Amino acid sequence: MTQPRPRARRALAALEPYIPGRSAEEVMARFGLTQVVKLGSNENPLGVSPRVREAVIRTLDRAHHYPDGESTRLRARLAERFGRTPEHFCVANGADNILTCLGLAFVERGDRCVTGLPTYTAYAGLVRLLEGELVEVPLREWTFDVRALAEAAAGAKAVIVCNPNNPTGSILRHDELQALAERVPPDVLLVVDEAYAEWVDDPAFPDSVALLRRHPNIVIVRTFSKIYGLAGLRVGYAIGAPEIVASLIQVREPFPVDRLAQAAAEAALDDEAYVRAAYENNRVGKAALAKGLAALGLRPLPSQANFVLVDLGRPAAAVAERLLERGVIIRPGGLWRLPTWARITVGTPQEITRMLEALSAVLRQPA
Repeated sequence: MTQPRPRARRALAALEPYIPGRSAEEVMARFGLTQVVKLGSNENPLGVSPRVREAVIRTLDRAHHYPDGESTRLRARLAERFGRTPEHFCVANGADNILTCLGLAFVERGDRCVTGLPTYTAYAGLVRLLEGELVEVPLREWTFDVRALAEAAAGAKAVIVCNPNNPTGSILRHDELQALAERVPPDVLLVVDEAYAEWVDDPAFPDSVALLRRHPNIVIVRTFSKIYGLAGLRVGYAIGAPEIVASLIQVREPFPVDRLAQAAAEAALDDEAYVRAAYENNRVGKAALAKGLAALGLRPLPSQANFVLVDLGRPAAAVAERLLERGVIIRPGGLWRLPTWARITVGTPQEITRMLEALSAVLRQPA
């Protein structure tokens, strides 16, 4: 006779787990490689900032003490940078943790949450986990459709936009985000995920903090994982009205950001030379990547982020698998329901060259 067992929540049955990009360690072990070009997870290819390295080493001797659970110094630094008070900031274990806190604090069973399609897939997973109703509004010309989002916002609990959008790299301009903020009802959260904001060079990119002053239902989500190069340490933050931030802190776990990560984030904010170098590498590298893809007969979408989305003209999963054998990781588009598309991170010049050579060889093979 089968013994009864603990049963997981019914919501898990319909949940598609988030599948992260492949790690370099996994690919090296699988194919017996000693080196891998990792262009599948939108990480900063320049490695760890020197100031971050020094700050982490200095902090190691205090690793036996719990960290500051409120990230007091980091919140003060962020407040100074954005011209707000520390009460406008919630720091957590990566931007994904901030999104989870938003869900736990505001989304109840049956609540409608609106986002775009395709966009960052963690939004959909979180809404389904919380047993909310997910409304996915198709993009228009590869960016968020402001009018359709605003129409769907009536009666919703939250509208979520990713700006720049992952995986398309497109942006909502300031006038577009402002129009959306004006049309979203004041009792509906407008979550603006700006994980890739620091890479943007378009002067029309929104000043979302200025919009927050006029629209206190806006919550801005940012991260240290991208241009600051701290993806492995997990530090993200929300900027919002103090009463919304207080709700996030209520549901956030104790000590969400470890001592080393806090020290690293504080140092990263100071290392402007590193950020400028990363930005310049991305600007030049993205142009080289687009040119190289065009030489292969491919047309990547214009991007304001540190990646491009490109139609490979054949099943991208198969192309990605063949690239793995050659030590190159990209992100096939199946999880965004774009089976022939792939997202490719902007790497160093050497990484871009190696990826293009490998992709050229794979595309010469039969599909």
